[in-house]
Amino acid sequence: MRVHIKRAIERHALADYPREACGLIVADGNKQRYVPCRNIADDGADFHLPAADFVAAEEVGRVLAVVHSHVDQDAQPSEADLVSCEATALPWHIVAVGQDAGDEAPSVRGWHSFKPTGYVAPLVGRSFHHGSLDCYGLIRDFYQRELDIELLDFERPDDWWSKPESGELYLENFEKAGFVQVTDGPRYGDVILMQYRSERTNHGGVYLGDQPLKAEPYLYPVPNAMLHHAMPRLSERVVYAGYWQDITRMIVRYQQ
Repeated sequence: MRVHIKRAIERHALADYPREACGLIVADGNKQRYVPCRNIADDGADFHLPAADFVAAEEVGRVLAVVHSHVDQDAQPSEADLVSCEATALPWHIVAVGQDAGDEAPSVRGWHSFKPTGYVAPLVGRSFHHGSLDCYGLIRDFYQRELDIELLDFERPDDWWSKPESGELYLENFEKAGFVQVTDGPRYGDVILMQYRSERTNHGGVYLGDQPLKAEPYLYPVPNAMLHHAMPRLSERVVYAGYWQDITRMIVRYQQ
């Protein structure tokens, strides 16, 4: 990375502390530039680079890399970083910034750069990251890996279930994604829609029954299983009974 770009990124990261900073490196003719972007994540310890900023950067030049900061931690990529790097098909750079008690100002603690290598998060045991590694992200990955079906993705604002203006994302979009409500389920592959610690239908899982995961055959069997990813837990298979049945509001089935 060119020195002037590295210094521009560090200045941005330090200025935005304690929120994560994010931006893009672009090729502007035969030169490279760092384009600072907005972080619109509700939680400043995370980042969400808006699509409009990416489009604006593309008007400057070809996007070469994605950059963001880590706040009060090291620069090693999280599981969500690795997955998002694959999705962008671009190199990523992380700068770590932090401030200890007694420090007058935050400082740069380290750097880490990486690029796509084909990484995929496991279906069971992945960490939670809303917008990618969340309950709908797990449903999409299950359908792609286990059933070879590519489901639509949907923008989902942070904490949407507590914001009336966001609507009912699951209830408003399951038909657009190719699903219909059923009353004879659940069957293998059906999506179970639930109200998880909310007054709204904000959570989804996939019914597995007694079938194993083809992508992860080494896992121990779970009878009458549901695959799901509830915040802030790791993704897991649970017995679909008791609490999970109690909070179920609808079962939907994919129609080709």
